[in-house]
Amino acid sequence: MKLWRIVQEKKYLLRIFLWINCIILLILLSFSSLIYVNVEKNVFQSEYEGSQKVLSQMKYNIDYLDTMIRKLTFSTYGSNDVKALMYLNDEETYDHMNTINKLNATIVANYPFIQSVYIYNNHKKMYYSTFGDLYHKDVELDKVLSANPPITPLKAIVRKMQTGGSSESPTYETVLSYVMFENVDEQGVMDGAIILNVKLDWLVDNIRTINQFDSRTQSDLYILDNHHKFMETDPNRSIAENPFAATIKQAFETTVSQERVHAGEPAGFFSSKINGEKFIVSYIYLENTGWTLLEAKPYKEVYANLKQLMDTILFITAAVFVGALLLTLSASQGIYRPVRRLMEQTSWSGAVKDGSLEPGLKDEFSYLTEVYRKSREQLYEYHLEKNNNTSIMKIYFLKKLISDSYSMNVSEFEDVLRLLNVSLSQDKPFLICVLRIDEYKRFLSHKSLAERELLRFAIANITTDALSKTCVAQTVDMKDDSFTILLNTPDGQVESVEIVKQALVEAQSYIQKHYHVSFSATVSSPITEYTAIAAAYNSTLANSSYRYVFGTKSVITQALIDDNTGSVDIEHVWVMVSKLIEAVPKGNAAKTEEKLRDVFQQIRKLDYGSIMLVSMQVVHQLKKTIFEMNRTSKEPIAVPARLMSRELYEEETIEQFEQLLLEAVRSIHSEGEEKAIQGNQVVADTVKEIIDSNYFDSSLSAASISEMMRLPAYKLSKISKIHLGMSIPEYINQVKLHKAVEWMENSKLSIQEIMQRVGVENESYFYKLFKAKFGMTPREYMAKRTR
Repeated sequence: MKLWRIVQEKKYLLRIFLWINCIILLILLSFSSLIYVNVEKNVFQSEYEGSQKVLSQMKYNIDYLDTMIRKLTFSTYGSNDVKALMYLNDEETYDHMNTINKLNATIVANYPFIQSVYIYNNHKKMYYSTFGDLYHKDVELDKVLSANPPITPLKAIVRKMQTGGSSESPTYETVLSYVMFENVDEQGVMDGAIILNVKLDWLVDNIRTINQFDSRTQSDLYILDNHHKFMETDPNRSIAENPFAATIKQAFETTVSQERVHAGEPAGFFSSKINGEKFIVSYIYLENTGWTLLEAKPYKEVYANLKQLMDTILFITAAVFVGALLLTLSASQGIYRPVRRLMEQTSWSGAVKDGSLEPGLKDEFSYLTEVYRKSREQLYEYHLEKNNNTSIMKIYFLKKLISDSYSMNVSEFEDVLRLLNVSLSQDKPFLICVLRIDEYKRFLSHKSLAERELLRFAIANITTDALSKTCVAQTVDMKDDSFTILLNTPDGQVESVEIVKQALVEAQSYIQKHYHVSFSATVSSPITEYTAIAAAYNSTLANSSYRYVFGTKSVITQALIDDNTGSVDIEHVWVMVSKLIEAVPKGNAAKTEEKLRDVFQQIRKLDYGSIMLVSMQVVHQLKKTIFEMNRTSKEPIAVPARLMSRELYEEETIEQFEQLLLEAVRSIHSEGEEKAIQGNQVVADTVKEIIDSNYFDSSLSAASISEMMRLPAYKLSKISKIHLGMSIPEYINQVKLHKAVEWMENSKLSIQEIMQRVGVENESYFYKLFKAKFGMTPREYMAKRTR
């Protein structure tokens, strides 16, 4: 139920979250599907191209072998010895028999793919063979030759050939027979022929080897002859009886049109499902032999990598979506934040806590609608009260109460309470609370009249709501920077002041957060007699001045004031002020600021009247000190404008007052230091000018310059090190050495003459200075220059 209520309360946030996630998911799925489809298409095309390369290579090899065998057959047919035996009518001689031996030695022995060679003699109706007996009977060949239509010369014929066994249980081998003849008789029988029998299993094995057919791929290769029958490489194991091979052949015949194959599309591929498993079948047609090569690969093997890619895409999609969920949650909260902030800002009585609505409110907008309705009602009541002079009358009765309660009788007091608030009772203890708007001058200058009225209404209304949780409260706007609240506390509540203080802190925080306005509050001690209300109000109003000490947004009680004051004697503070004033002319800014902070640390512990008195005296003494400093100083210091401004005394807190005085003290010292630096720079420039003009004087020294300028030698030395970067004697020697180098480079004077011109009398001293400066003696320097 709790989860359902949260969903109901934040269904707009949930709707934003779901909409964004649906869009992200749709985009992710679209891109993932597009990537997968494109990759699948490319993989399929790549696999097909790979299969076609293999099949094309097979086709090339078969065509090459076919051409080679045909040429061999044709060349054998053209042999005179072969033709002599082919058309022999007489008895065979040794030479004729030797022809078979030659064929065995030259063809069968040299070509491993040749199984045997037949010479057919039509006159004798018999075959001369290199295999078995000389006079060989080949029943299977006779069947092929007698079939209709008649065979084509030099066209490979796939047939069985008996290679062993008995007549009851013969053994067969599949061979390719190439028959070469020229003429046939009236019965269609060849007049003579040469027949080469090629081992079909050798041919297929070599094709696989040549094309490096990978046995690990579980792919199957089949060859269909020109009659679309399987070429059986093993007569004892028929491929045609293999259900898988038969299904592949049937799928090929069903899917691929033979007219299309023979008419210019000899290669292609298709997919077929066999026994529940999908296969990719590639084919290529061999024009020379009339055969068709079929290669079948399992789909799962072909697309093993594609499945990995699919898993990777799904993983990445899931990971991105999870990341998008987190980002969307943050983005949704960002979009939802104005609604949540508006709800928090409009929560006057705790209807919204931690983003959740109180029970009974349907959703965010129903809550905002309800708040708007209540706000209109309250504003209507406020304007109605304002228009019918109720507010004026409440101010009047409250002022009467807080100024004349000691002279009221019980009946008059009850009438005043009834007119202020019917819920107030004289039988319960009272508290007086004074609210004061902080930075009231800024409040007046930066807010329009309408804004000020609205903010005053908000302060009064929100504070009253916060206090009404624990006691009866009647707030009256005093139309200046203050509000007065009359409170009825429940009977028996000893800690009533602390409870009111906590409620005021809650109201301060809320108003500061949502309206950017703060106020300070002062609470009286509990009042048990109504006649003491006037005195309590005067005391509370006076205590509100302690905002100057405790700062803005403070809640002031009599206990807080008592704890802060009384621990410091004002005479002790006067002594500290005197020490502060004595430190100002000494020019040590850090110590002066430290003493000023110490003074104000002690001032805070005085009562309000003494605080104001001492503060004004500090300002007066600072101005007086500046005037005295200017009477003895060559460079007068201007009095900081802040010390002369009336606004200094209009600051609301002592912290602000102290900060302004610190800035004034800093400006006094910085101006004095700046003038001292300027004066020292003039002294340094004068010293430099004297040395540059009198370097040739051997009596020139720091003492003579000090006497000339009428300044202490230690002060001149200090200024020289700061502004010239060295002492006066060091600078004199530097100028003399540079002038000596100029004479060496631009004249033909001797070293002694140069020494006289730069004011150096001791030659060894001159050499020592020169070598220390330039790393060589004057003589070496001049010799090096002349080279």
